[in-house]
Amino acid sequence: MASINGKTETLCIFGHPVAHSKSPAMHNALFDALGINAAYLPYAPEPENFAQAIQGFKAMKFHGANVTIPYKTEFFNADGTARLVDELSEISKFTGSVNTLYWKDGIVGGTLCGTTTDPYGCVRNLEENGVSPSNKKIALLGNGGAAQSIAFTLVEQENELTIVCRTKEKGDALAGSLNKFFQSGNAGDKNFKTVQVTTFGEFASISANFDIIINATSVGMSPNIDASPITDECLHKGQVVCDIVYTPPHTKLLQMAEAKGCKIVTGEGMLVHQGLESFKKWFPKETENKTNEELTAIMRKGMQG
Repeated sequence: MASINGKTETLCIFGHPVAHSKSPAMHNALFDALGINAAYLPYAPEPENFAQAIQGFKAMKFHGANVTIPYKTEFFNADGTARLVDELSEISKFTGSVNTLYWKDGIVGGTLCGTTTDPYGCVRNLEENGVSPSNKKIALLGNGGAAQSIAFTLVEQENELTIVCRTKEKGDALAGSLNKFFQSGNAGDKNFKTVQVTTFGEFASISANFDIIINATSVGMSPNIDASPITDECLHKGQVVCDIVYTPPHTKLLQMAEAKGCKIVTGEGMLVHQGLESFKKWFPKETENKTNEELTAIMRKGMQG
């Protein structure tokens, strides 16, 4: 950041709110370590101005961007076709979620693409913490953009997934789409399990059946740090409880889970791993000879200040 000049590439994160984001610290740390002349900044356009913000991104030829709550679902027309970008990845088309904007073939100002790296972040965060997210019974809290992309990957890895949401109708829509996709031969010959649905009100009565509980909602995120998507009666000793919220790192949910004797996985690791996947979209050549361990170590150090 100290050497900004006429050749500095600009990247950003769009969200509302976004002041809490640690993405700028992570990515700017990588720029410094890898000698990349770029700067990454947070922007919080008002919802009614978001489309204009993306037009400005294009016009100013920003190098890339992340997208967070509440804008991940803004890149789709009613019929599922691309809005505000030129192309969508297959996983974004399925999940209806975008968290990364990048230029096709690295040609800035050319074809703008949207994809989501959220599922990579969640799965690799669990793996990094010694939890194999495969062939497990998993409860996924939420059915928004992040939840949809994470659900896709969890089913892909042959887990027995139950979606927990406020209204069963919304959960049924997501489960139906997942079941149709994975049981129609689109994804190979793996042993895919049928996705189930329950509501938050019903969850306590079945919560002991799950190996892993993942919060994919924004409940508990700063400044609402005293909120939790579920009560402590839903948590049981020996379960793994993972939260995608990373501010604060130890959310109310994770505090309750730890008190119940659960293994907890904070959201910071997910942020780092999904961020790294985004970074590789923007700077593939600069990262091709570096290991994930090297790069995530730099990002974590940047987050810590």
